[in-house]
Amino acid sequence: MRLILTAAAVVTMATSVLHASAAVKPLTPELMLTLARPSTASLSPNGQLAVFSASRYSIDTNKSIRNLHLVNLASNNSLSDLTPQIPDTNHDNALWLDNDHVAFLSKGQLFVKSVFSNAEPYPLTHFPIDISSVKFNKAANLIAFSAAVYADGSLAGAKERDEHLKDYKKDTALAFDTLMVRHWDEFIQEKKNNIFVASIKKNGDKFVVDGEAINLLLNTGLESPVIPFGDQGDFDISPDGKELVFVSKINTPDNAWQTTTHIYTVPTVGGAAPKSINPESVGAASHPVYSATGKSIAYLQMLKPQYEADRNRIVVHTNGHSRIVAKDWNRSPSSILFDSKDETIFVTAEDKGHVKIFQIDLETETVEAIVSEHAQSGLNLIDDNTILYSTASLTTPNDLFTVDVKSKDTQRRTHVHADTLASVHLSKPEDINFKGDEGRDIHGFLLKPIGFDPSKKYPLAFIVHGGPQSAFNDNWSTRWNPNIFASAGFVTVFLNPTGSTGYGQELTDAINNNWGGSPYIDLMKGLDHVLETHSYIDQARIAALGASYGGYMMNWINGHTDRFNCLVNHDGIFDTKNGFYATEELYFPEHEYGGVPWDPKARENYERWNPANFVQNWKTPTLVIHSDKDYRLPVTEGLSTFTVLQRKGIPSRLVYFPDENHWVLKAANSLRWHAEVLNWIQKWTAHPKSSASTTSSDDESIEVLTSQVKLN
Repeated sequence: MRLILTAAAVVTMATSVLHASAAVKPLTPELMLTLARPSTASLSPNGQLAVFSASRYSIDTNKSIRNLHLVNLASNNSLSDLTPQIPDTNHDNALWLDNDHVAFLSKGQLFVKSVFSNAEPYPLTHFPIDISSVKFNKAANLIAFSAAVYADGSLAGAKERDEHLKDYKKDTALAFDTLMVRHWDEFIQEKKNNIFVASIKKNGDKFVVDGEAINLLLNTGLESPVIPFGDQGDFDISPDGKELVFVSKINTPDNAWQTTTHIYTVPTVGGAAPKSINPESVGAASHPVYSATGKSIAYLQMLKPQYEADRNRIVVHTNGHSRIVAKDWNRSPSSILFDSKDETIFVTAEDKGHVKIFQIDLETETVEAIVSEHAQSGLNLIDDNTILYSTASLTTPNDLFTVDVKSKDTQRRTHVHADTLASVHLSKPEDINFKGDEGRDIHGFLLKPIGFDPSKKYPLAFIVHGGPQSAFNDNWSTRWNPNIFASAGFVTVFLNPTGSTGYGQELTDAINNNWGGSPYIDLMKGLDHVLETHSYIDQARIAALGASYGGYMMNWINGHTDRFNCLVNHDGIFDTKNGFYATEELYFPEHEYGGVPWDPKARENYERWNPANFVQNWKTPTLVIHSDKDYRLPVTEGLSTFTVLQRKGIPSRLVYFPDENHWVLKAANSLRWHAEVLNWIQKWTAHPKSSASTTSSDDESIEVLTSQVKLN
């Protein structure tokens, strides 16, 4: 028997009987991927308006558009399109030039749009090459932006050399004398990110660039924003516009095995060498910001070398002196915002499955949460008593809110998704708490399936997060969205075992040289706990899924237990030793396993936690997914996993994406990913494990049809 299914049908088939008369619809992959994806907001100088961009994907055209939206915070929070939703639109990085005009990036240049007229946007910049990561300072009428340039540091020189290489370079070779050779999903190029500034002025009724752009990093050998994920959060302009602070990673040969990053300041007039304000740093530093008065700079600093998951400390640098604020606070903030008087800072930080907003008194150093539910980002100061920010949760993507920092009262400012999601089933998370390995308190979440009936039995989707130093939070995602699995008829459980973030640095650090130890024990204890306390879960129909470290855990699980009906391994580690030799960020395995694998002591650690050493025990049907541009965990890890499964005769399937990195980001590929994953776990949990076949037969094969592709 062959079944032809869309990805939506895979989700719907388990729920159609339950909801024959109900208005609620499942959250299908198609619906999730076509929802608007709002950015964080940019606030007008007078605090009355906010603008954000939002992308929307069309399955019919297989294209996305991104346009700008305007929120009138002073007039009933009215929401309107600032730029139209038309094909090939890609408007982003919005910033206010004054209370009436917004600049934004489109096709690599800045354009300007009046918010109070129907006039078409007009170009502000005409630089020779594309720019990105733009900020604006009103006091000096100064824009700062990044661009990738060659050693001569000029925008025109970059265009000229690009054209020369295109016309005259016949070979495709890249040559390297030091690491890194590649990073994330790109090979290291000759061009480097530099930060430029340029003045703008009003010429009649239009803004224009006034003079030439100045490269503030010229002849320094420094690079900023920092690849691969650096953006305008890597630098800031002082309130008076006379100075810029930025972050740059070391460029010495050991950059591949060290996380060392420094914070620099440089005058915006150019011609002066940047000066480091944390020259003693041996760990990673990030997110530098000026205070509102310009008297201080705050940034986040990790203290341990080679450790990308060390706790971020808040450093405030004033008059040449630095101090760590709230140094005993056992959380790791991810952003900083000053009030107008340099008396208080507001930070976001993970805390027990949520991303909260905290306020910290700079004199007393007391820390207080002011927004505690869901996941917050993109803080803007309207006034010293009001913050505009974005909130997302497991049941909704980003919307804008404000909070009164004294009363802690919040007000919703947008309802971007309300109409679309009004009739969609979105299971609300329930907290799971239990004792893990060594008596540690472990927390996670559970979602009930669509059409839940406590008298019935449901299969379980047991999801393991990556990182491993990360966490499942009450947040929205278009990758590994737990509500997709709940809408497919699964009880969905996702835990934060040893190594997770947001529960104190001790829990995070405890995974070091312990990858298959405490986290595995926590997961098994957590699974036992939910099975014992939730009688509606069918203990004979359980699928485990994970990506990155979660994929590592799928291989580890396969070598240590056969309690699962099936596994899904996305971009997981197969061999810890080979993983070291092929990855780009060597500091990660060196820290996790205590050194390099040719060191005898460290080699014992690599071997102890190596899934490849336990393949003789593998027997669980496994779906393997891997992508060719994943340079963090190269595709050979997935191929090796699939080779073992096939050679041992274990039911398995390999899904290979030639154009994706560690994440599946392209919408059509994501649809295929979801169809494959849902099909696999539906198939292998359709019957209790005790009676499930360990081999697939032709008459039971399932063929899945998405909107774009057919699976054979």
